[in-house]
Amino acid sequence: MESKDRIIIQKIINYIEDIEKYIEGLQPKDFLDDKKTITACAFTVSQIGELVKFVTDKTIKKYPKIPWSSIKGMRNRIVHDYENVDLSVLWSTVKESLPQLKDDLKDIILKDKENLF
Repeated sequence: MESKDRIIIQKIINYIEDIEKYIEGLQPKDFLDDKKTITACAFTVSQIGELVKFVTDKTIKKYPKIPWSSIKGMRNRIVHDYENVDLSVLWSTVKESLPQLKDDLKDIILKDKENLF
């Protein structure tokens, strides 16, 4: 994997960890009642989607398990239609999808390091 992709993936992992801190201990109702957390999560998810746009095609093809297109699509939805973002979808994304994505991306980083030796 190109070092550029490795850096992008690490940045995405860091963003996911930020979101995990934002929502730590929150229940869905708490999330829906907290505009600052919603805004912080939406912004951070959009940053993740922005980063994915710069991942090389080679890496995208090598790791088809990662929902690259969906990540970009979520970013587009947030950036271009923020007022109509379904908050239950955002909650599901930050609570369920992103932790799995983080694990998958960490596996990619680990496998890439193993291939260096």
